[in-house]
Amino acid sequence: MNKIYKSISHLYKKYSLYLSVFIFFWAIFALTNSGVDSSEGLFHYEVAVQIVKHGQLGFATQPEGIFQVAPNGRFYAGHEIGNTLFMLPVAFVNVMLENFASKFVSLETIGKAQQFLLSFQAGIYSSITATLFFALLRVGFNQPVKLSFIATILLTLTTFFWTYSRNLFDGVLCTTLLTFSFFSLVRYRQTKKDVFIISCFLALGFAFITRISMILAILVAFTYLLIYRRASIAKKLSEFMLGGITLIPFIIWQLWYNFLRTGIIYKSPVQTSVYAGNNALDGNILIGLSGLLFSPGKSIFIYAPLLLISIFIFHRFYRQYPKEGIYIAALTIIWFLLHARLRSWYGAAGWGPRHLITILPIMFIPCGVSLGYIWQQISLRITTICLAGFGFILGLCSIISNWHFRMMYAVEKNIADDKNFIWELSNSQAIDMLHAGAENIIRMITKAPIIVIKNTYSEANEYASSTLNLWSNSFIYAGIPWFAVVILLIPLFVLIYLSARNILIFSEQSNTFEGRKRVII
Repeated sequence: MNKIYKSISHLYKKYSLYLSVFIFFWAIFALTNSGVDSSEGLFHYEVAVQIVKHGQLGFATQPEGIFQVAPNGRFYAGHEIGNTLFMLPVAFVNVMLENFASKFVSLETIGKAQQFLLSFQAGIYSSITATLFFALLRVGFNQPVKLSFIATILLTLTTFFWTYSRNLFDGVLCTTLLTFSFFSLVRYRQTKKDVFIISCFLALGFAFITRISMILAILVAFTYLLIYRRASIAKKLSEFMLGGITLIPFIIWQLWYNFLRTGIIYKSPVQTSVYAGNNALDGNILIGLSGLLFSPGKSIFIYAPLLLISIFIFHRFYRQYPKEGIYIAALTIIWFLLHARLRSWYGAAGWGPRHLITILPIMFIPCGVSLGYIWQQISLRITTICLAGFGFILGLCSIISNWHFRMMYAVEKNIADDKNFIWELSNSQAIDMLHAGAENIIRMITKAPIIVIKNTYSEANEYASSTLNLWSNSFIYAGIPWFAVVILLIPLFVLIYLSARNILIFSEQSNTFEGRKRVII
């Protein structure tokens, strides 16, 4: 028993900094969660429930959404399985909740409770991503604790990362898996331990069976292994073989799952004509690139403005870390080129250019690693503060309001077409959201009527989207006493305070240690 306690104590001391980072961001994302999810992730969750309840991937009758009939006559999700696999724990909890609570409360109430629990899943993904990004800066690039923490805050709260912390779009899970894979690659470069190659390609394997486009990340990871150091051909082959062997189970699964759903082992349903409106690779690549880079409604620099700093500072980053610079540049370029070629290059219904959320932390690395240098340059410091300020305000507005609700509102006003919502500044998605955030605040102060959209949203959803789109506000609107909601909120604020304090203590201890080391030297 004493050995177990010592082992746990040792692990806690070793990883308590990263646990504090995770808790800090989890509490923030939980605090700013809307309590509901309207993304396609709900369909992935439906498959998870089917697996838990019946042990089956398919359905006898066609559910609503992304489900298609297969050659065997059953109906399967058109999307890949990865997001579903990570939802199995919450699906299991929700099924147990239903079995127990159905004796006492209505199925409608149980359904709302289940959706509430599910809505925190994306926040967990995002908290893990934030922790991995912090660890990447701290361990992979040897940045101070404080600067690593500040850079992680900038990534999470001044970009559309924050908004997607409450959205179960499967690209959010891929963000976590990709960040973990790159962290593992950098750790392998530092330690030469094979376990990091295995962990890298395990993450990329799960990412591949979540979104097929993650094959690009796999190719770039192999490229990194090829160039990260000079070694014998035998050593390079052994690294490639280890990565390839790790991927084999995922490739076999994907081929089998493709065959089950389409009858063709190399064709997923997302590659069929059903999804051609969004996924067909016959779009105008010049329009796609110009839209992803420069359009008022979908430019990546609107939704992650500090990426401009990453570009400006990239030459300096590349001089310090040439192999990592090649990885970041290669992944970014081929990711942009692929998605710019899509017929729906901006990702159809989404907040900003949603396909780019997956590589956002990777693109953000040059800015994060160079934060100390940036702060020493007055012009760069002022520019960074201004860009971060704009990103935070836009992100906050998207938290106050509801991007999906605003899109439906734009449809009702006949301004949701590409010409208006993407290319025209005054009606663009970002400007509309800034208006929405300000209008919601004014509406709460003046008690003005909420926005009502015909035959689309419940009254509760319209109220939250027109005032403050947080679960705490929705609870009060549903009749839960305000003091009960405050009791639920207090632990989150306490966690934010305690974890932030722990991180700052680690930072001071680290600075003290570095100072003593310099004196000794």
